[in-house]
Amino acid sequence: MTRLDREQKNMTDEEAAVRIQSSYKGFKVRKEIQEQKESKAATRIQANFRGHKTRKELAGQGGKDGEDELYPNDGNDDCPGYSEEEAAAIKIQANFRGHQTRKQLSGLHLMPSQRAYSLYR
Repeated sequence: MTRLDREQKNMTDEEAAVRIQSSYKGFKVRKEIQEQKESKAATRIQANFRGHKTRKELAGQGGKDGEDELYPNDGNDDCPGYSEEEAAAIKIQANFRGHQTRKQLSGLHLMPSQRAYSLYR
């Protein structure tokens, strides 16, 4: 017989009720926190989309000869102001730098929060 079994047998009805209630209350609070996080994330996504949509609309209004002033690269949102080839080169360079950094950090066997600090020491 384990310690938990002995505790459960010696527990009064009132103690059992308190334990059940506290477990349920904890479950309820954790569920509410999760819902709040999801709601906050959804709100953030909606705000980002509205901003993106507004910038697109504004970019379409002020162009000359059908060219957008804010987005001259014809819809490339990752690197505004660059041609498609330049934007692709920037993305490739960024991905390669990230790859190099991750490769460097993998040999350090540190927690993710400590990795950034170790790069700048």
